[in-house]
Amino acid sequence: MKRLILSLAFLVSVAAAATPAFAQQSGGLRVDFQGPGGHSSGAYGRVSALHAAARAVILIQKALPAGSYQITNLTGGNSVNSIASDGLIEIKLTAANAAAYQALVAAVTKAAADGAAAENAFRGVKPGDLTSGAPATVRSFVKPS
Repeated sequence: MKRLILSLAFLVSVAAAATPAFAQQSGGLRVDFQGPGGHSSGAYGRVSALHAAARAVILIQKALPAGSYQITNLTGGNSVNSIASDGLIEIKLTAANAAAYQALVAAVTKAAADGAAAENAFRGVKPGDLTSGAPATVRSFVKPS
């Protein structure tokens, strides 16, 4: 009996050693974009938060490895004939470990900031510019979902 128990213990330890241990990490992010918005006829040329979100999606596709992310939602805007004051990207990330996951989060955060900066530059808006007393720039915010 003792020999049988030792044999079983040996087999369990061999099986455990042969099974790779994956510490895969996944999670979701919510990337918000905020801008001044406005009506398309009276505020033509203002930055669009939704355009900034779309620019960020393109940058995310270039920065992240295939299979490490899934964009589950891209939305924004207020109504027909208006410049979007808000934009939203919801994204799921999957990485091999915690360090790789944090690198993906950093890449998404950079892409969001760069997407907002690209929209601001395209419209010629600089930090500190105001529209009706509010910031004229599109700003991005990344948080876990």
